[in-house]
Amino acid sequence: MQRREFLMALGAASTLPLLPASAEAASWVMLASRNVKPLFDHDRIHVGAGAGAFSHIRIRVRGNALFIYDLDVRFSNGGHQDVPVRFLIPQGGQTRAVNLEGSTDRNIKWVDFNYGKPVNWQGATWIELWGKR
Repeated sequence: MQRREFLMALGAASTLPLLPASAEAASWVMLASRNVKPLFDHDRIHVGAGAGAFSHIRIRVRGNALFIYDLDVRFSNGGHQDVPVRFLIPQGGQTRAVNLEGSTDRNIKWVDFNYGKPVNWQGATWIELWGKR
């Protein structure tokens, strides 16, 4: 096999694993984002009534690392789901996909979250809530 053929085959093979990841990323919708305060705190992200039902959620972090202790997802039917996360999300990172329990009315009203921000004084931290239908 010549060098050119080998490099073309290598390039084609390296893009194959990216196709499912791109399709996966396209199915996620950003529901809301919020600037979080320094140190340990509790905040709420309101999603809104018209967002629809979601089967999974995920938290992404921009700006700085953030330690998420737990999430409390409140649904429009009055139910809720407590999700213990206990995970340090690095800058630009995200949590695993959290499966929302139940088969009916998973319309998210808001998400409460407890977090701790490492003290490095390197700017603001933004948390983003993503949903998957």
